[in-house]
Amino acid sequence: MNEHDVLMTVVVAVCAMLLVIALLTIALVANNNRRMRHRAELAEAERVRETEVARAEREAVQHTLRELGRELHDNVAQLLTVAQLGANNLLEERPEPRLAAMRDALDQGVEELRRLAHGLDADLWSRRSLTDAIVAEAERIERVGRVRAHVVKAGAPLVLDADTSTILFRVFQEVVNNALKHSGADTLTLVLDGGPPATLTISDNGRGFDATRERGQGGLSAIRRRCALIGFEASCSSAPGNGCTWTLIQSPHGA
Repeated sequence: MNEHDVLMTVVVAVCAMLLVIALLTIALVANNNRRMRHRAELAEAERVRETEVARAEREAVQHTLRELGRELHDNVAQLLTVAQLGANNLLEERPEPRLAAMRDALDQGVEELRRLAHGLDADLWSRRSLTDAIVAEAERIERVGRVRAHVVKAGAPLVLDADTSTILFRVFQEVVNNALKHSGADTLTLVLDGGPPATLTISDNGRGFDATRERGQGGLSAIRRRCALIGFEASCSSAPGNGCTWTLIQSPHGA
């Protein structure tokens, strides 16, 4: 074999190796693309599944709240109304201060119960805004307790759909209830901002707590989970002696 033949053999061998390498590269790229498409399809399927689960859970929550509101309004409130009539009859027969005080307390209880029943009605949000509901709740807090509740309207009006308003209002009530029960605060500050993004901030001047150690607690997790159902993110900032602030903010791809 002469030098020319050897050179041709080497060239052919190199070309064959390059061709094999090219084919392997193409196969690897194609396989990687298939794997990436498969992962994207799985991720999309999981996203759709999570969206459907969230929608179903939200509908279940709405149904439960609506039925509970009806039960309170139709049954419990009616029983208390009967008791009101009885108390009024007794007062007509025996106008005593203790009976009058009992009747007044009963009247207040019926009014609060009706307000709660209305708040559980999802259809109510077609007739009032979340801002109106929070303002009314702040007035109620000041009326029944020794806590000041300041409502600050910042930015654009807070406009949300009925489902989002209902669940966000429940979260708001849960946060406020925790503050009233555990913080020892005498002032609440409620900031509503229509954004975008829509934001609700709830602050108290109470004793605070170590938020990093409380992160695994069921109550805080439930607040975050409920917010996630409506496309909101909930964050808690607190430290011993520095009060507590909850920020509920609509995520960029909120529900």
